Amino acid sequence: MKRLLIVFGFFLMSCSSAKVIADFDDKTDFEKFKTYGFYENVGKDLNELDKKRILKIIDTTLQQKGLSFSETPDFFIDFNIEKSAEVARNTVAVGFGNAGVNSVFGVSGGIPIGSKKIREVLTIEFLTPTKEELFWKASLESTVKEKRLPQEKEAYFRLIVPKVLNQYPPK
Repeated sequence: MKRLLIVFGFFLMSCSSAKVIADFDDKTDFEKFKTYGFYENVGKDLNELDKKRILKIIDTTLQQKGLSFSETPDFFIDFNIEKSAEVARNTVAVGFGNAGVNSVFGVSGGIPIGSKKIREVLTIEFLTPTKEELFWKASLESTVKEKRLPQEKEAYFRLIVPKVLNQYPPK
């Protein structure tokens, strides 16, 4: 079942080109960061279920990188997903026309095909605990189906979150 979800997640991602864009403070010593924590209002615009999914995946991914969760962390994590409508690109056009001597008349229209897509931008930020200064940030933009099952969301987040966190620490 898990493999099926991963394959399905790859199918979701194949419909859009997802590229991670990372930025960081080049004066930061990333070696000093060993523990992390989450802001209290992390993912404030997400529903609770999606927030829990992403928190769990971030936690697992960072632990695999050798970092650990702490109540008094070296840095805090914030994340959010911005959603916007995606214009349907696949349409079927129907046209009518008349060409006579010195006159041309034409009408055309488009009927969208396929399910409605939305554009999502996942942004993950790392901030210092004392001054809350941003020292690392990465975003991934992708296009996904508007209506997804919980399993589809889980598979999607399992693909994109590690892809974003793969940019940390900067090389």
